[in-house]
Amino acid sequence: MENEWQIDLKLPDIGAMATLMATSICSAILGAAEIAYTMMWITSAYERHGKSFFIDLINANDLTWTAEFIVVAGSLMLLSSMVFLTTMFYSLIELNAVTKPEKTVRMKIVFILFIIGIVLLFLALTSAMILRYM
Repeated sequence: MENEWQIDLKLPDIGAMATLMATSICSAILGAAEIAYTMMWITSAYERHGKSFFIDLINANDLTWTAEFIVVAGSLMLLSSMVFLTTMFYSLIELNAVTKPEKTVRMKIVFILFIIGIVLLFLALTSAMILRYM
């Protein structure tokens, strides 16, 4: 009789749902923005240098400054965007698991993936500044 007034509403974890949704939205925005930014770099380099720019990218022996910049910083940016898009996908999967009481949410994996994406983004932008001003 001691649990006579206890009510079990079976509500999902609202905090985890908000955190996973915010993480997935931020990851999607960052991943799409990084892809667009890298494509903008490549397009502006093509407009400036013409068709010879793509030959510079293919020919690894004689990389010009612009091709080196695109290869290093652009590769890191695209790798970071892939990590962010993976984070978005995984956080949406975990968001579905929040509603099921028998499943546990693995928030550490989502946060580790997000931190890896942020670190790769920081490395890409740092390498871009180093290559630009060296």
